[in-house]
Amino acid sequence: MKYFLLALGVLVVGAGLFLAWFVPVAFLGSPTQQTVHVALDENATADDASRILASKGAIASAWGYRVYAVIDATAKRPKAGEYDLALGSSYRNIARQLALGPARNETEFRLLEGQTLDDEKALLIERGVSAVSVGDLIGDPARDKPFAKALREQFAFLKDLPEDATLEGYLFPDTYRVWQDQLPLGLVLKQLNRFADISEGYADKAKAQGRSLSEVVTLASIVEKEGRTLEEKKVIAGIFLNRIKGNMRLQSDATVNYATKAGRARPTLDDLENDSPYNTYRHDGLPPGPICNPGQDSLEAALNPTPSEYYYYLHDDTGKIYY
Repeated sequence: MKYFLLALGVLVVGAGLFLAWFVPVAFLGSPTQQTVHVALDENATADDASRILASKGAIASAWGYRVYAVIDATAKRPKAGEYDLALGSSYRNIARQLALGPARNETEFRLLEGQTLDDEKALLIERGVSAVSVGDLIGDPARDKPFAKALREQFAFLKDLPEDATLEGYLFPDTYRVWQDQLPLGLVLKQLNRFADISEGYADKAKAQGRSLSEVVTLASIVEKEGRTLEEKKVIAGIFLNRIKGNMRLQSDATVNYATKAGRARPTLDDLENDSPYNTYRHDGLPPGPICNPGQDSLEAALNPTPSEYYYYLHDDTGKIYY
């Protein structure tokens, strides 16, 4: 009987000591401002999480966390991802963070009318997206890479584009908020959906005029670079169509700059000799595709040009236009 009471006393004291240690670390914690970075793979179990947490110093005891998982099923459902956990956090708080999944960071993109695929690619690279993944999605002329085939099947206005086409012209410029972990696809899908909304009915109207939607978008991209106000853009669009009908080359400086990527206000004589199909001083008709991503005014102007008898236009140094 004496030994039984002794054993019972030891058990009670041990249980008391365990609870004195376990309850604070499991339910209370003493979080600090210092954090530790933890990454969990897909299909990680509570045991996996306990080992990783302990190895990173997020918890003092992997065994203690496994004991906690016995009484709290939340700890048995960790989600894959990367976490920044406050040192000293209770097992309960850690289990809930891991069950909710990693925090998602939202990022904002302000894309301007007239920006190109290269401009957008540069913005995405700044946000940590690889150049290859961007090019594989939106197309990369430098690698002879067309835009992703799945997008062609998803958006009707992309189906008739050439097999080697990029998404130049169709990534509608606007301000977008996107989850960082959904880049670049999340941004591109929002832009394409916005283009679909803006251009609803355009294809039918273009067809009634004997044109295709891709021709309208290509013209709109040139007008975006050449015009300033909606009124100007509509007249300029009409002038370009007059030149095409009159078997005259467009001779747009903007298309030359797209070919040379020189960014000059006025192309040089050497620029004008560039044999790119985008050089409308050397090649007839519209270029093979858009030269930028046009805004709504430019799209409207290209679809509804102002009729005139003009064949030329010029801006002076003050910005005034002469036809």
